[in-house]
Amino acid sequence: MALLLRFAGQWVAGERMEDALRVARDANARGMDALVNHLGEHYREKGPVEATTREYLGLLDAMRSQGIRGTVSLKPTQFGVLIDRAYALSQMLPVLDATKADGRVLWLDMENAHTTDDTLWIGERLLERYDRIGVCLQANLRRTGEDLDRLIASRARIRLVKGAYKEPADIAYPSRQEIDHAYLAHLETLFQRTRDFAVGSHDGRMIDRALELSREHSTSFEFAMLQGVRDPLKRELVGQGHRVSEYIPYGPNWLPYFSRRLRERPKNIVTMVRSFVES
Repeated sequence: MALLLRFAGQWVAGERMEDALRVARDANARGMDALVNHLGEHYREKGPVEATTREYLGLLDAMRSQGIRGTVSLKPTQFGVLIDRAYALSQMLPVLDATKADGRVLWLDMENAHTTDDTLWIGERLLERYDRIGVCLQANLRRTGEDLDRLIASRARIRLVKGAYKEPADIAYPSRQEIDHAYLAHLETLFQRTRDFAVGSHDGRMIDRALELSREHSTSFEFAMLQGVRDPLKRELVGQGHRVSEYIPYGPNWLPYFSRRLRERPKNIVTMVRSFVES
């Protein structure tokens, strides 16, 4: 596991809060905001959920005291949405209060499709208390067009990604071409109808299209990119004056996140095996 964590360090800050804060400070130094996520998911007991709430409160306090620009992004299943969505909301409210006190945006990650309705419900309840709430949407899901309309109507911020979860074909587009087509269509909607959204992609075609649309529509947006992915492109976008946030995950429960990164880019498995052989 130590060797695996060493390779995962390309995408994961480390297991401790101090690791995330170090990477966040580095992101700030490179002109980017930090979007920090404490890893963990699918909790079905209240003990780990309530520990997660305390972790995020400590993280936000440390970000405040160290002057770190950026915010946090929460996974609903880590806050107990599989126990009860009202309980998950109650656990997020102290985190909401802490982000609101600092004037930060509070983001919700999107997970497997069976939690989409609960995540949207939580996002809308948070928006009743604070207007700087963001929700991630996944272009690979067939329902995302309707969800996009719903979030625009509620004035939520939106982070559009392609989607990293394997879903059945009746609810998700099976081919990369279909997902790309959907992403581009949703991107047009964002530029035409809303503001303060995030383009969550490392695909040069998606980014180029976003840059084209930004010249046609005067609206505020940012690029959101993962830690350890396309760093030269991040630097180029920052140099052009664009806002960029770096998604920084950390924590001992890093293996599921790491596995999704490998599935997205199978050639990384070859690189990982080579690094083990050479170590």
